[in-house]
Amino acid sequence: MRIASYVSGAVLALTLALASAPSFALAPQPTDRTGLSGSVMRISTSSATAAPLGLQIFCMTSPSYCAPAPAAQLQMDTNLMSALNIVNRAVNSSIRPQRRSTQVWTVGARVGDCKDYAMNKRAQLIARGVPAGALRLAIGFTARGEGHAVLVVRTTAGDYVLDNLTSQIKPFDQTGHTLVAMSSNDPRRWNSIS
Repeated sequence: MRIASYVSGAVLALTLALASAPSFALAPQPTDRTGLSGSVMRISTSSATAAPLGLQIFCMTSPSYCAPAPAAQLQMDTNLMSALNIVNRAVNSSIRPQRRSTQVWTVGARVGDCKDYAMNKRAQLIARGVPAGALRLAIGFTARGEGHAVLVVRTTAGDYVLDNLTSQIKPFDQTGHTLVAMSSNDPRRWNSIS
């Protein structure tokens, strides 16, 4: 999808203006040690920024979906990876891709864009018992410069991305995307990615 059709000029300007880093490169940053498994790669965030306008509207109309949850990280094991793969593939195949000029974020869409995929994956994982506080929505750009949204899952092995552009679950630093902002454990509170 084209940047202009994904992010309104005002929201993009606000996001860029509030970013504290001069570059929006997605740089892996070791921030946690987990004993024998070594360094855990996390997406590093900095200053607060505005949540995407369409998500703000969604949260006003569906406040229970946007309730803050205690921050969490999931124990990475074969069961978790299996659940992530099942949800990622199921949602990727259940939504017919269609570029939209609106900023609407929805749950339950059968036709939509990357925002709808990310929202549906989040909803399905929560329905499976995954703590909402381990799930983050993130926005940025693909390698081709197109606006994009993904779901990030915080695990003991690092941050993993569920993406409608691939059926593979990848560590955030292997997606090829440049992410510029991400929700916190409260979907209404976002931070710039440094």
